[in-house]
Amino acid sequence: MLTPGIIPNKEPKIRVGIVLPEDEYTSVTAKTPADIDYQLEYSGKTLPMARACELLIKIEAGKLALHTPEKIFKANQDIKIYPILELQIPQPESGLLLKNIISGRSFHWKKNIDINLPGTVIVRIHESHLIVINELPLEQYIMCVATSEMSAKCPSELIKAQTIAARSWLLANIEQKHRDLEMDVCNDDCCQRYQGSTFLNDQSIRGARDTFGQILMSNEKICDARYSKNCGGVTEAFETIWPGVKHNYTVVKADSSDDPMEWNPPLSEDNNFKRWVKSNPIAYCSPWTVPENELNQYLGNVDEKGAYFRWDIRVKQQELLDHINQLHSIDAKAIVNLEILNRGGSGRANRLAVEYINTNEERQILLLQSEYSIRQSLYPKFLYSSAIIITPKMGKQNIPVSFQYHGAGWGHGVGLCQIGALGMALKGFEAEQILAHYYPGSVIEKIY
Repeated sequence: MLTPGIIPNKEPKIRVGIVLPEDEYTSVTAKTPADIDYQLEYSGKTLPMARACELLIKIEAGKLALHTPEKIFKANQDIKIYPILELQIPQPESGLLLKNIISGRSFHWKKNIDINLPGTVIVRIHESHLIVINELPLEQYIMCVATSEMSAKCPSELIKAQTIAARSWLLANIEQKHRDLEMDVCNDDCCQRYQGSTFLNDQSIRGARDTFGQILMSNEKICDARYSKNCGGVTEAFETIWPGVKHNYTVVKADSSDDPMEWNPPLSEDNNFKRWVKSNPIAYCSPWTVPENELNQYLGNVDEKGAYFRWDIRVKQQELLDHINQLHSIDAKAIVNLEILNRGGSGRANRLAVEYINTNEERQILLLQSEYSIRQSLYPKFLYSSAIIITPKMGKQNIPVSFQYHGAGWGHGVGLCQIGALGMALKGFEAEQILAHYYPGSVIEKIY
């Protein structure tokens, strides 16, 4: 695992959480490759495994049991499955196949997919559920991230920029959300999207090798290089989304070479933001640069088709009411108003009041005090962005029958805008120029 605050001088191995406790798995199915020899380690024993062998790992009587077509292996602690000879560079769709794994947990694009995992796969029990960890060299992980986040059809300069940003974010190792589970990161958008070698290709392998050990630095520290799908034409400051921390390389700026004529900052002011979000300015991430009918070929495998730059969603009163009551354990009878109390420089709301009438006919206020909480609360499938205008459609007794959200961008908007970086790459910008645009003042350094 990575050591907090230490910049490595050689390539480390990392641990990626593939199945987490909240997934509530009690069994996983897998299959060994047909062309590589694997072995099983359990209860102090190491045994070779058959090629193309179907596996079922489950909890039985509080312990791990691995079922093969011929035999059942029972383990006192972890089960480890790994290749006898470790590959230096994984091939596309190589490694242990793990079936029906959650991608997009807690987000609107949640689905289950099969993934191929290079390196070692560790299965253990955590509080009556399974967790699965993939241990592998950092550079193998990074080359898989690039085409998990975006399609293999993306230009090579975007792949390089995405690779350096992803490596930087990982090695900055700021949040350590899953360290208590002995994981450096998880496989999903809560950290970085990682689907093993499932969508790996020659371009992403080359992107990692061409940028081997390269990271973004600022003030002698590795940059916490966040990124999101689409900034909506303006990137957001780090402290708007994660209060208490300010980075000089993540700022509010237009996603274009020049400030668009439609941008009248600050977008933290409602009137300025409303004019902005109702416009269709030229930006690297806008349909002017990457037409939305062409965008799908460049997106990640689990991304949804849709409008990323500007979009509209309507949520019905009952739908929103049921969702908020369940999520926040309140007794609302009707949602009366949704009032944005504060916006960041890109217009993203990070403080919002939900005014509701409870079952005792009393008016109450529920405060949502983060961008994440707003996106989680205002839409059952997780809102694309908090850069929104909210328009209620009024019904009887002055109670809205629905709320219309008119929004900009997908994601938090901090740092690299993936669709904007795609637009820049398609325009001929190099990876260094893309990174300088999204992380101004940072420098690229090779640390190993």
